[in-house]
Amino acid sequence: MNNRPLWWALALSFCISACGGNGSGGGASASSPPPPSAATQCAALNGLSIPASSIAEPTGGATIASTTLAETSGEYCQVNGAIAPVDPAAPSIRFQVNLPTNWNHKALHYGGGGFDGALITGVDPLDMAPTGTPTPLASGYATFGDDSGHQSSSITDGKFAANDESLANYGGLSLKKTHDVAMALIRKRYASAPDKTYFFGSSTGGRDGLSEAQRWPADYDGIVVNRPALNYTGLRLSNVVLGRALYLNSGAGWLDVAKTVLLQNAVMSACDALDGVADGIVSNVAACKAQSATVLASVRCANGADSGDTCLSDAQIATVQTIAAPLQLPYPLANGVTHYAGYNILAGSVFAGPYTTRDLGESKVPANPAGKRDANQWVTGDQWVKYFVTRVPTFDSLTFDPVNPGTYESRVQAVSALTDATSTDLSAYVAKGGKLIMTHGLADEIVSTDSSTDYYIGLVQRFGQGTVDGFVRFYLMPGVGHGTGPFHPAIDSLSALDQWVGSGKAPETLAMSDLNAATLGRTRPLCRYPLWPKYIGGDVNAAASFQCTR
Repeated sequence: MNNRPLWWALALSFCISACGGNGSGGGASASSPPPPSAATQCAALNGLSIPASSIAEPTGGATIASTTLAETSGEYCQVNGAIAPVDPAAPSIRFQVNLPTNWNHKALHYGGGGFDGALITGVDPLDMAPTGTPTPLASGYATFGDDSGHQSSSITDGKFAANDESLANYGGLSLKKTHDVAMALIRKRYASAPDKTYFFGSSTGGRDGLSEAQRWPADYDGIVVNRPALNYTGLRLSNVVLGRALYLNSGAGWLDVAKTVLLQNAVMSACDALDGVADGIVSNVAACKAQSATVLASVRCANGADSGDTCLSDAQIATVQTIAAPLQLPYPLANGVTHYAGYNILAGSVFAGPYTTRDLGESKVPANPAGKRDANQWVTGDQWVKYFVTRVPTFDSLTFDPVNPGTYESRVQAVSALTDATSTDLSAYVAKGGKLIMTHGLADEIVSTDSSTDYYIGLVQRFGQGTVDGFVRFYLMPGVGHGTGPFHPAIDSLSALDQWVGSGKAPETLAMSDLNAATLGRTRPLCRYPLWPKYIGGDVNAAASFQCTR
């Protein structure tokens, strides 16, 4: 009965009653009418209105704009609509919900990325999904996503944040609103709520997943977060610090691509074999960090003055040290956070070269507003200052000091309360039996790897290791950047999560394979934190040749 609409159940009950209770009396036919087709049930959702009272966060209600019976990932009903704002000046939230004809009684919410603004349809393969893995929709999941409450052609466009409701939606409210609409549609289509509901997101979507566990813990049974931008305000402040290091003092601290690659090669030369094999991947990051002073000394220009692309000046070395060091704040962000972790630029992060185009920019003089020729992190930091904080589109973000923001300090804190996912109080999520798988690449050049490590350590400090082991699995991935890096991983984390939630089988060491063309198919063990993969002999391209160790 679960896959039939509610009205069909009522109709059957009425028929049994009218036919004498067993469907065979009074000469009436004992046969049941055929259920309506999937096309009919899909079309019945078109034009549907979902009242604001059915959505836990304030909205103007939701409307269904179109429904289409599609065949691309198995047969499913594609439902598109919009959630109206309370503020008429704010944009609507666009959403898509996909309702498979052969439903597996599970639902999956997709997260977004960057500043969002594009509709997450829920029909695509998951981030880092192994080649050939069916999409969740093709596997029978009801899937859904949204655009975070604004529409833009670029995930680095922050203009939406000039509106309070739009900013709050991006900060997390759009997630809850879309979830509630999706649940209403699922119940309408199948006359049943999902048995299990999951969330899957990377980067901003990873932040979204942690927001769900922290703010709406009853809504999800399991969550996968990858490279999460969880300390969101700390990240954006760090973006600004990086830009100021690069561009102030007439760009004396700026590194071009050649200098950035020079530094990365020096790091690789010093650190590649620390895990037992020279394979283009730094796995023993702690040992590599211990050699950072030696690495910097090896690339320093004579007398510290810039003499070209064969070395780094003292000002450029200072920039590298700024990127590597944690940002310490004299004022608290949301949940008492007072720092943002540094980057592994001296331990294998890839800021330029063959695996990424996200280098430190093409000019020592940035545009205002920052543009495509400027450092990737500075672009997002500049947009954040202009629209999240000052709300002055012409503001010179180089004059904004993250450590001493002056009159903007309270505004930074207010934005932090709207956007950050740093609370370690997952008590309600733990109590309901929720599970969390978190991954982060050790070569991430966009979101600090150590920001995830900080969060995990915070969970251990709050709950104790035993409790954390019961609901969290945390994995660090050597050589993996922000969708970049010498190892581009494929991991079936959704299946691992589903097994954990459904059968209690907790994941331990997982497997990841490389999707990079030059090293396609090589495998590595994905080790639980704090373990890392050490080479023990054999085929360097086989996971069996590595052992997870401390």
